[in-house]
Amino acid sequence: MRDFAKTDWVYPVLTCPVCGEGLFRADGCVKCLLRHSFDLSAKGVLNLSPAAGKRHGDDPGMVAARRRFLSAGHYAPLAQALAGEVARRLPGSPVILDAGCGEGYYTAAVARALPSARLIGLDLSSEAVKCCASREEAREGRIFPLVAGVYRLPLRDGAVDGVISTFSPFAGDEFLRVLKPGGTLFRAIPDRRHLFALKEILYDEPYENEVADFAIDGFDFLGAREVRTVVSLKTPSEISDLLGMTPYAYRTPPKGKERLAALSELSVGAEFILLTYRRA
Repeated sequence: MRDFAKTDWVYPVLTCPVCGEGLFRADGCVKCLLRHSFDLSAKGVLNLSPAAGKRHGDDPGMVAARRRFLSAGHYAPLAQALAGEVARRLPGSPVILDAGCGEGYYTAAVARALPSARLIGLDLSSEAVKCCASREEAREGRIFPLVAGVYRLPLRDGAVDGVISTFSPFAGDEFLRVLKPGGTLFRAIPDRRHLFALKEILYDEPYENEVADFAIDGFDFLGAREVRTVVSLKTPSEISDLLGMTPYAYRTPPKGKERLAALSELSVGAEFILLTYRRA
């Protein structure tokens, strides 16, 4: 049975999404002083979404495809680069928010690189957060799995030392609010030709990604690093997982999906930009 006391470190950081009061664990659930109550699942998942009970974010199929793909190590270079940058910038025992953590692949990589860190794995998809909760680092109490949206974070002002945003909706004002003065923001975004070989199959006129200016209001830009790798997929199921974990799964015309389904192997370049900022 999960030891809930291992994650009691998180409650001084959290706030009630209804009234903004602080939260505490009692009687098998999580409450605030005004008696708003929130379920804490047997796996330790806390749901603070304003629309709890409704499905939001990635669906189970997308979450499962992403977990299989990432577990195969295809994006390991990015996970290693991100974890190394976080460990370099935030030594000691920081509290870190992974805002849009998905199934927790990058959250766990950071936890392994920083054994003394405490991480909040936050995502609007309850299915994804359940996967995050099943990771060893979450069972040990070093990752707290939380269902909530990034645009209304249930965290106190200046609560965290770092924020991670990896291919997730970017809520700059909220990230500024919850970061301590001088806190660090880590972003991973797709580079212009990320998965371009996949697009060449899916679309008659493939397009490059737009990469906006790196400047963000309220943050000092510390640096950028390109991370590039080649993803070699050896089976149709691996190819299907790559498509299924991306937005292309529902943006692709039928003919493009047919061309992809006819392939037995695929090699595609994965190109990322890792960006680091300090709260100004």
